[in-house]
Amino acid sequence: MIFKYFKKVKDEIENYDHIVADSATNEKTYSDKKGFIEGKVQFTDESRLDFAEVKDVEKEEKIKYSYQYMNSENEMQFRYDNTKHHPNISTFPHHKHTQNGIVESKEPEISDVLSEIESVVIKSE
Repeated sequence: MIFKYFKKVKDEIENYDHIVADSATNEKTYSDKKGFIEGKVQFTDESRLDFAEVKDVEKEEKIKYSYQYMNSENEMQFRYDNTKHHPNISTFPHHKHTQNGIVESKEPEISDVLSEIESVVIKSE
């Protein structure tokens, strides 16, 4: 079952092949239902996404996640994660780091993150 989830993540990246220059993922299976996937996605404008997820397919939310988007100058543009270090945010533990600070955020799917990046990459072309 976790393999289906890993495939879904990789398929989502492939859906953005019009802006993806290169991508690589690594997976670790803990059980039939639980695993870890991480990856790097390089975009056509030389920006990149580094991501990691720990997922149990029997649970709606991810156990742990981070999606960090960096521009071509290696400067963070945004990062979504659920590390429990901002308890004052109403969406705790979910939040987004931006260049202007920490903001509320729901737990994103990789498709949400890729869609957000797509608008940035297309603007830069």
